[in-house]
Amino acid sequence: MKKIIIALLIAMIIPSAIFASRGLLDVTVGAVASSSYTIGDIVDVANGTNSFESLDLGVDKFAFGADVEAKVAFLAVDAKIMATDNFKTLYGSVSADLALDILFVRAKAGVSYNYAYNLETKAMAYGNSVSSVTTFEDYKKAAFDVNVGVDVLLGNLTIGAFASLPSATTIENQKWGELFSSATENWKDAKVGMTVGIALL
Repeated sequence: MKKIIIALLIAMIIPSAIFASRGLLDVTVGAVASSSYTIGDIVDVANGTNSFESLDLGVDKFAFGADVEAKVAFLAVDAKIMATDNFKTLYGSVSADLALDILFVRAKAGVSYNYAYNLETKAMAYGNSVSSVTTFEDYKKAAFDVNVGVDVLLGNLTIGAFASLPSATTIENQKWGELFSSATENWKDAKVGMTVGIALL
């Protein structure tokens, strides 16, 4: 089993080293914008179920903030923090992703742990809409999100798009086998966003 794992790691490192446009170490800092609309909302408009005019595209429907990503070989850790609800709430996520660079495109997939802080009530929340908790002591009961994303690497400039799909998997229930299947079932609840960053390394 160990030999298989090592072989898989090597198989992922080699293409990362050969095709990476920025090398094996990359630290990117930039801005992020995320919509409160879900993929389901967009699909409904595309199918004609809802009209485009029904979507309120006001600034208050988007969250804006900062994004920091550190990538070593094919492993990436990303942290986002955004202001939402007219700057009444701080929302963010910390994710661990597998990231593969092929020429000027980076494909990413992984899991994230979300948090939110209400500046007015001073209340914290952890997890996603499927399963969330209000105290850090209960963090094991908070569900993860599944992340997918694509970045375009233009020299030191990075322009990316991502989607966060809620799952029902928590540290407590340990339904790791259902992590991606439950996220796939909840794909209409996925929220999308964009990032723009500058590579420091």
